[in-house]
Amino acid sequence: MAVKTLTIDSFPGGAFRHLNADAIVCIDVMLSTTTLVTAVTQGRRAYVAATEAAAHGRVASSPGACLMGTADGGRPAGFALADSPTALLREPTARPLVLWSPPGTDLIENASRCRNVLVASFRNLTATAGRLAGHHDVALLGAGCREEFSCEDQMAAAWVGLRLTREGFEPGDRRTAALLKRWGDIDPGLAAWGNSAEALRRAGGDEDLDFVLSHVDDVALACEYRSGEVVGLAGRWADRAESNLAGEAVFAEGGRAR
Repeated sequence: MAVKTLTIDSFPGGAFRHLNADAIVCIDVMLSTTTLVTAVTQGRRAYVAATEAAAHGRVASSPGACLMGTADGGRPAGFALADSPTALLREPTARPLVLWSPPGTDLIENASRCRNVLVASFRNLTATAGRLAGHHDVALLGAGCREEFSCEDQMAAAWVGLRLTREGFEPGDRRTAALLKRWGDIDPGLAAWGNSAEALRRAGGDEDLDFVLSHVDDVALACEYRSGEVVGLAGRWADRAESNLAGEAVFAEGGRAR
């Protein structure tokens, strides 16, 4: 029987090292993959743009779409909203999302030539692992931030990886084994002390940070990237049959999830 392996890697350019894997998982917890998973959970169509120009082009062909993105720490000119899962919750779900938010969207685009590309955040860890269980060669990639492998991306990758080791997967290298040991069982609340969290606070994103930290493994959908769009797939091992829509409704009304 072939050995099943998992590898944890980082940065958009890292995707090119793993295009021959059975599956690549793209992770950018703060914030692009959290926004995309949230959109899919709402039943909203969610498109990823490879470039700023492509984002505007997609909106032009999708009347009523919500153009959202963050680049260089701010909202690009002509974009309706910065990358924000909580802002998205206040938009009508009939409006498709078009997201350009590097480095997360760069990572997804770079991974697109892999045969299976999944999008994961803190929200859908178990469902993502369940979708991967039948594969043999899996790469878990964190987008990172300013040339740093963000701690929250490492946590999400290690949590998915740890679940896969229980299904017979083995670390593909020593670095992966070390990351699984370091981050696999850590309290997600520690992500609040990372550099990405601090940058989000400085940008006025306290509501989004609170959302990220209070929505952990609450979505029973794996999210797959197909031809520019992220779609939801029922996930094996989903502990909850429904996502935490009550908590999302509180945020949509401007409140705070408990």
